[in-house]
Amino acid sequence: MGRRAKRTKAITYLLLGAVALAGCTTSAKEAAPDAPISVKVAQAQEGALGGKVYTGTVMPDQKVNIMPKMAGKIIDIPVDVGMRVKKGQILFRLEDKDLKNAVTKADAAVSAAQASIQTAQAARESGIVQATGGAVQSKNGVLQAKNAMIQAQGAITQANSALEQATHVVEDAITSFDKAKQALNDATTNHDRMKQLFAQGAVSQVQLDQAETALVNAQAGYRSAEIARTNAQEKVAAAKKSLATAQKAYDNASASYQNANGGYENAQKQVGVAQNTAGIEASQQALKQAQVGANIARDMLADATVVSPINGIIGAKNAEIGEMVSMQSPVLVVANLDTVNMLVYLPADQVNNVQPGSQVQVKASAFDYVTTGTVKNISPLDEKGKGYPVQITVANPDLKLKSGMLAEVRILAPDTQHGIVIPSSALVKEKDKTYVYVLEGDKAKRVEVKTSGERGAEALVTDGLKKGTRVITTNVALLSDGAKIELNQ
Repeated sequence: MGRRAKRTKAITYLLLGAVALAGCTTSAKEAAPDAPISVKVAQAQEGALGGKVYTGTVMPDQKVNIMPKMAGKIIDIPVDVGMRVKKGQILFRLEDKDLKNAVTKADAAVSAAQASIQTAQAARESGIVQATGGAVQSKNGVLQAKNAMIQAQGAITQANSALEQATHVVEDAITSFDKAKQALNDATTNHDRMKQLFAQGAVSQVQLDQAETALVNAQAGYRSAEIARTNAQEKVAAAKKSLATAQKAYDNASASYQNANGGYENAQKQVGVAQNTAGIEASQQALKQAQVGANIARDMLADATVVSPINGIIGAKNAEIGEMVSMQSPVLVVANLDTVNMLVYLPADQVNNVQPGSQVQVKASAFDYVTTGTVKNISPLDEKGKGYPVQITVANPDLKLKSGMLAEVRILAPDTQHGIVIPSSALVKEKDKTYVYVLEGDKAKRVEVKTSGERGAEALVTDGLKKGTRVITTNVALLSDGAKIELNQ
């Protein structure tokens, strides 16, 4: 037999085997048309193919260890692990009986300090009134003493004038007395001479009588002048006494004036002392201290109620009602997973291919979930040979990504084509067309799709599927449009 004959015979056997196999398959389908086919499904996700893939770790955008600001015993803790909390929501409360008493005591101290201010103000006002009254009285005393000085000065002036007049009178009286004395001496001498001459008969009786009359007159004038001199001297003495009295009165008035002035100055100082606000200011400082103490007491009472500083989820609970807690150990852990951060390490030859704001594709390793993220920051420092740390922000509204999960981070090129990503095992290719089977109730529905390529175990669908559609990924060769299926998850 020639080589061509052998080849023809082999082809004939292959064709016969294929026909027989097709017949068996058809028979198998016809033999059990109602038996459901066990399949697995995957959810179609928006995404892209291409680019480098790295493994990242999910971290909360915010994670806060909740510790009280004081040691105490928990009397209420209305939250539990997994519960969503809002910023400002009460997480737990500590026993606060002593703290409430401290607030009451601090408030009483504030009230006492306020009363002290009022007392100090009243005392100041009363002191000002009294000191001002004393100053007015002292001023009146000064005026009275000054008037007394003026009056005494006037009396001195009058006394000086009277003394001067009396001195002149004394001088005139002495002159008159000297004249009268001289006249008396002359009259006595003439009388004695006339008397001798009369005895000798040298003068007449008339002349003698005239001499006697002149002597009598001179004696009378002498006595009158002597009396006038004595009276004038007494007036001088009286005037000197009046002057001394007036001078003494002036000295007394001057001393009173000096004393009144000193009293007035002291009274003015007392007014200044009374107007001093040092006592009020001291009371006001005491009030401020008391208010600070009250604020501290209220803050401590408020600190007994611990609230959440962020919106988030209770991730850990380390204490229960009745337990003593301290400032060193967290009672709760609150994490905000509405947005998560992915930490990946890029090698030196890739780190410059991304920039803050670059878009990346994130696929959870533990389940079928694909989303996008944004590069948040890139560290310029290599971390112990692991590469350069890159943080990626990923929106996580459904909280599907949990802290600590691993995810594949695909660094996308600028010209990367986007579409619907499904497992490539879901594709069924016949001739020039591509199909997938989608889940429709308990049956498989055949849908034509268009793809732009496959990479590894994934394919990119550009038309025919929507995000979220569940496509069948196993036993697709056994399926037909409308075939009954049974999910095997």
